[in-house]
Amino acid sequence: MENQKLLRLNRLINSAYECLSFTEFLKLAIMKLHELVSYDSGMFFCAISRDCSFFKPYTGGKVEQHYQKQQFPDREEYLKQREEEGAGSEAMVYKALDYRQGVVAVGDEPRSGFLAAQEEFHVACVRIVYKGQFLGEIYLHRSKDKPDFDAEDMFILRLLQPHVSTVFHVIHTITAVNYLETDGGRMAKKGLCLLDQELSLIGGNVTGLEMLKISTVFGSSVLYHAKELCEDMLSDPKGGDRVLQRAGTFKTGSGDLLTDVLFHRDVKGNGQFFLTLEFADGEQVVADYKFKFTKREADIIDGIVQGKNNSQLADALHLSENTIKTHIQSIYRKVGANNRTELAYILMMKQG
Repeated sequence: MENQKLLRLNRLINSAYECLSFTEFLKLAIMKLHELVSYDSGMFFCAISRDCSFFKPYTGGKVEQHYQKQQFPDREEYLKQREEEGAGSEAMVYKALDYRQGVVAVGDEPRSGFLAAQEEFHVACVRIVYKGQFLGEIYLHRSKDKPDFDAEDMFILRLLQPHVSTVFHVIHTITAVNYLETDGGRMAKKGLCLLDQELSLIGGNVTGLEMLKISTVFGSSVLYHAKELCEDMLSDPKGGDRVLQRAGTFKTGSGDLLTDVLFHRDVKGNGQFFLTLEFADGEQVVADYKFKFTKREADIIDGIVQGKNNSQLADALHLSENTIKTHIQSIYRKVGANNRTELAYILMMKQG
């Protein structure tokens, strides 16, 4: 590859990382991609926004004149296949000739548009996939009266593919955070936090990180109690499931903080906790709870009040520890508690 082309490639990659929206990226690709790989027309499908843009190389004037958004003709077919088979299982960059000759492995190709285009054009396909998540793809078309995409063209597209995939992931993240932070001020009140499986805080929006610092009525931080809730989820009999969800309420001096926790474990066994926190519109009065405990739950509560741990409760009641945990979670749900400290506090308030 000649030095000038390599420099243009580096400039394109650097500029791509500065894009803050999919539209910005599309405009950049239209203006600069043809300087590296010549083409007559192209199609860009964004799986996140689920729209499709047909475009041509930039020749001057307004960039908007060089593309038009339309419905992706094979969207439903492709999304169905994606759900059934997963993304990232086929070649990331390939041309029509490679596909027809079986040089690259492509799962049952559902895109009739891609197949039909091969009759009229040479086609190169760049799939945009980040860590197995399908984010979109780009087709480049070159008329049949011109040479097919050669080895250098495909090499350049392969160099671009991982960078474009990372850029799409970054844009998707930025877009999601901006939406949550700016939706008329309403969503700006919602805290978002991310913890890894070891319960280390690894991310969150500004609102969420501030909420974690708030003290509850028990003197501990919201973060401390949120971690307790996460630990309880993993100790649940269903803790081996790939997806778990639980809700809780933390009582603070500013009101009740409603908390939803989603735990997701990937196929490799690595998990993350996604927390949403939001103050309730109205105060929840503890005295309004109407507790209806079973005899077994009442026995367990008596043991908790005596300071017994799960193992001691299991021995005393001749039950398994998993059964004890299940009963305790039922008790928590009935009183709105997230842990033993809150349970004791709420029961004490109820008696008063």
